[in-house]
Amino acid sequence: MNLMRIKYFVEVAKCGSFSRAAQLLYVSQPNLSRQIALMEQEVGFQLFRRNGKSIHLTRAGEYLYGQFRDLPEMTERAIANAEAISRRDAYSISIGVLDGQEVNALLEEYLRPLRENNPDVVIELERNSFRNLRQGLDRGTYDMLITMEFETEGREDWDSCELVRRPGAMMIRSDHPLARRETVSLADFKDEPFAAISREESPGGYQLLFRECAKHGFVPNVVRETSSPESLFLCVELGIGAAMLDRNTRLESSAAVRVVDLPDSHAAAMVAVWRKDNCNPMVTKLVKQMRKEP
Repeated sequence: MNLMRIKYFVEVAKCGSFSRAAQLLYVSQPNLSRQIALMEQEVGFQLFRRNGKSIHLTRAGEYLYGQFRDLPEMTERAIANAEAISRRDAYSISIGVLDGQEVNALLEEYLRPLRENNPDVVIELERNSFRNLRQGLDRGTYDMLITMEFETEGREDWDSCELVRRPGAMMIRSDHPLARRETVSLADFKDEPFAAISREESPGGYQLLFRECAKHGFVPNVVRETSSPESLFLCVELGIGAAMLDRNTRLESSAAVRVVDLPDSHAAAMVAVWRKDNCNPMVTKLVKQMRKEP
C-alpha cells in the first residue's frame, strides 16, 4: 500500500464525497475511484458503503481512517523537516573536545574565520571522555574530535592534523617532596604511586605511560585507574598518585598541584581527528584552516 492511496482514502473519508475529494486533490474522479477500489482489493475488505451519490465508511474503514487520518500530513511534515536538517547539515559541524584540555583560545583561532567566511554555519561543541569521543566519531555524533595523538594509533579510517605539541610533564601534589625540585626525571618517580587513565578508556594513553617508564628501567606502580581526565586530575590534587600528562590541562592553574616538565619524555601532541569518509564540507574547510592551506 503506497502513501498516495492512503492520502486519497483519508481525503475521501474526510470529505464524505468522491467528487469533492477529487477537486481538493486535483485528480479526476474516475482515477480517484479506481485508486480507492485498488486499495480495497489490497486490504481485502470494503472501506466505503456506496448508496447512490452518498458514501459512508464501513466499520473497518472507520478504524483505518482513525489510524491513517494524520499520516499524510505527518509524512509531509517529516520530509520537510528532514530536508531542512539536510540543508542545515551542510552548514553545521559537531566537534567533540577532550575533557580537561585548555583549548578555548586554540579553537577560537580556527573557528572565528570559519564563522566569518560562513555566516550560516552552526558549530556544536561538547566535552567528553576519551572513549565517548572515539565512539561518537565512529557513530557520526561528532564530525571532528580535539584529542590526544595517541588516540589515533591503529586507526587507518581516521585522519588527523596536529594542533599543538608540548613537552610531557609530571603532575604531583604541591606538598610532595619532589615538588620542591627545579627539575625532575621520570626515573625519580620509580617508587611513587601513579594515577592513570584506564587501559579501557584510552589504550594508547595507558601504553604510552608504560613505554615511557620502561625507557627509565621501571614499571609504574599504578594505584588508581580512572575513566575520565577529570577523575585523574582529582587523584593528583588529592595526592592519591602522580600523573604523566601534557602541559595543556586545567591542572596548570591548580594551586594544589605542581607541574614539572619532563625534558626527556615523549612530547604530547593535541590533534584534530576526523573520519576519512566524512563528507561534511565544513570539516574540509576547517581542516584547511588548521593546516594553513590556501
